[in-house]
Amino acid sequence: MEAIACADKYEHTISGVMYVEHNIPGPGINLEEFELEYSLGCSCTIQCSDCSCTRGSPNYINGRILDETLSRPIIECNSHCTCKENCDNRVVQNGPLDSLFVSEIDGKGHGLFTTKYIKKGQFICEYAGEVVSIEEARRRVEMNKNSMNYVLVVSEHIGDRIIVTCIDPKHFGNIGRYSNHSCEPNTNLVPIRVEGPVPRLCLFASRDIEIDEEITFNYAGGITNSIHNFSHTICLCGSTNCQGYLPHNPI
Repeated sequence: MEAIACADKYEHTISGVMYVEHNIPGPGINLEEFELEYSLGCSCTIQCSDCSCTRGSPNYINGRILDETLSRPIIECNSHCTCKENCDNRVVQNGPLDSLFVSEIDGKGHGLFTTKYIKKGQFICEYAGEVVSIEEARRRVEMNKNSMNYVLVVSEHIGDRIIVTCIDPKHFGNIGRYSNHSCEPNTNLVPIRVEGPVPRLCLFASRDIEIDEEITFNYAGGITNSIHNFSHTICLCGSTNCQGYLPHNPI
């Protein structure tokens, strides 16, 4: 059975973590900028394949992301668009897969798994949490130097600009916070914009994923042009091409 999208009904079973379905603003973030929404949408009547949102070519086919879109900015249709809710360019906003579960892994803490088969290109879930400033991310990384660090830093190279998004799901996060790093991951981390300019960081299957298989991604960002460095934390992914240490994005 193939996993399908669902309303986010997951919850945390561990104490000290509040479940949030999407990103929330944290320290150092301008609330007005965070809540800024696109004021215009496409004027399509049914489906979108060549419009102001897809920018000339589709982002998804049958609900699955296209490989050629992974290195370019992706914008989904929004509430200002005239297309229908079942438009092909509305994937992430439909919610995570219904097959995800969290399980403990010896020596690694918790991990994210699936009870159903996931096809390549399917959206799995967001990696949601507090969006914080670079300065706050630095402070938290330093503070957590001797403990588990959840801060994820993604650098997008768009034209001559570098857009950095810092997300910390340690105390406020969704089901995606349990996805571990792997040097040979089975998902791609892709910034997707839905409501406005602040991206959602989304996990898409980079290959078919089997039932009961752990869902992993590359902590370095997993997207084209991410900055790759290594921390002093030993990597426990166990892959044949393990780099030995967890990646680290300098901030």
